[in-house]
Amino acid sequence: MTTIERQLVGYLKDAHALQEHVEAALSEMLTTAAGEPAMCRPLGHFAERCRAHTREVEARLRAHGSAPSIVRDAGMLFAAVAEAALGRSRGDRAGRHMRDAYVAAHLQIAAGEMLRRVAERAGDPETARVAAAMCDDAYAMSRELSGLWDLAVEMSLRQHGVRDVPPAPRPDDR
Repeated sequence: MTTIERQLVGYLKDAHALQEHVEAALSEMLTTAAGEPAMCRPLGHFAERCRAHTREVEARLRAHGSAPSIVRDAGMLFAAVAEAALGRSRGDRAGRHMRDAYVAAHLQIAAGEMLRRVAERAGDPETARVAAAMCDDAYAMSRELSGLWDLAVEMSLRQHGVRDVPPAPRPDDR
């Protein structure tokens, strides 16, 4: 295996671990937002796309004679579980999960952009295509989440016992 091939496989393993982490984080957020269809619809769609990307990354790893890294995947999953438990203990699940989903989308963008560029340089257009699709979906999710901050704040305030949640200021009032 050439040096660039090893790098490509390393980025694929990183992308797989990140996908596993994002899937766990989205599962937590979907549970938290179960009563909010405006939040569940885009998150559910993104979770489906993440599962598809995970399978595609696994296929690319197999194509390169490799497999996901159990250690990396376990580390990411442990982090996701620890974050979820910490969020539960602090009570502000909606706000924290929204923040985490937004960060996860941007981590996917960064991982996908690096993977795509390494794949292009390694002469692997199929992996580059998979990485570009991951990025496209993560960019779309980021835009979708950007429109949900006020809903996340309202959910968070309700979780903290605020009964009469004031409406969000209009954009021209900010």
